Amino acid sequence: MCSRRHGGGRVRSTTPAEDSYFVLSAKRNRRTTAQQVANRFLAASGKQISRKTVARRLTGGGLYARRPVVCVPLTRQHRTARLQWCREHHNGTTGLGMHTILR
Repeated sequence: MCSRRHGGGRVRSTTPAEDSYFVLSAKRNRRTTAQQVANRFLAASGKQISRKTVARRLTGGGLYARRPVVCVPLTRQHRTARLQWCREHHNGTTGLGMHTILR
């Protein structure tokens, strides 16, 4: 008779219930950082958890850090130039028009 023993390795610092708490609190406020979640958890349970641990648990829960792409806002001059170009090319012709070129 043989039985499978649990493998060695480091004991996890958080339980599955605590992991789901991290994910739930991050989903409730999407702009919360991992450090803020760790601080909130420390205040609630008195248990110190590192920022990296929280980030790994959030990744395991399907949440990933994304940075928004920074775009330069268009000025009024850019918008009017774009609109003018679109009006000139809306039929697939240049500003002169095909009938002017063929004459």
